[in-house]
Amino acid sequence: MTALRLDAITYVMSRRLLDDVTLEFRAGEVTALSGPSGSGKTTLLSIAGGLIEATSGTASYDDRPMWLGTGDPRPEVAFVLQVYGLVPILSARENVSVALRARGVKPDEADERAEAALARFHIADLGDRQVEELSGGQMQRVACARGLVVGAAVLLADEPTSELDEGNRGLVLAELRKEAERGAVVVVATHDPAVVDACDAHYVLDEGRLTDHVAPVDLQQFARPERRIIAEAAPPHFDPEPRTPEPPEPPEPPEPPVEQRSAPVLEPQPVAPPRHRSDDAAFRRPRSGSPGSNTGSTGDTDASDPA
Repeated sequence: MTALRLDAITYVMSRRLLDDVTLEFRAGEVTALSGPSGSGKTTLLSIAGGLIEATSGTASYDDRPMWLGTGDPRPEVAFVLQVYGLVPILSARENVSVALRARGVKPDEADERAEAALARFHIADLGDRQVEELSGGQMQRVACARGLVVGAAVLLADEPTSELDEGNRGLVLAELRKEAERGAVVVVATHDPAVVDACDAHYVLDEGRLTDHVAPVDLQQFARPERRIIAEAAPPHFDPEPRTPEPPEPPEPPEPPVEQRSAPVLEPQPVAPPRHRSDDAAFRRPRSGSPGSNTGSTGDTDASDPA
């Protein structure tokens, strides 16, 4: 069987996304490609399928290069894209059928084969629905049906189970296995350890480099690296020796209540009578004497005084 080979693949944009990667994806096997986000998995699948050209190095299948110079994959290559790549204005059945029509299949036959492909993923009843009416998991299964319906010799699936529950994940993995059993090259980029366990081979990328494809790898360190760091930094755990519990301390006595004090009562203060000026001429008692006497004279003396 023919293998898909990548030899010394390097891809550079603003930074080096892939660095001298050499590996082989064998026909008849399901191969997992894992690694943390940004490690280069999607870029590697794109080069392997002929969507982009490597900066250096070659990707080949059946002794022919995968890059055709146009950005279009070879006819024997099919993708299951991480972003689904479905046409919103088309129904689920039409999105699958269009992949066959693009390869020259007549419309009636394409629609029948599309219906059968949807049934493989238990969504035949959704064939008439618009894509925008589907859930994320349903759209992902439509994308899988479209990728598998053409019977490609090379099937590249980028996170094909990321939106699926456990039951539908097993369904997708079973269908990928059937593709490998008919002789196809099947490559699955994934973060899911359960998907890796279901594959025949496993490659790991980290910062664009192939790090390990022989020894088993704990993918949890890629999914949640902060947990690994915390676990490695934590001190070793020892079970404490049993000890006799100490008697509880007696409760503290309650604080005495605060004495309630009434506000002081203020006694009214006596008001002093108004003072009058005794020398005010308006209130001075008139002098005894003749009616025509001048009371304002400064030589006034009291009538009782002796002459």
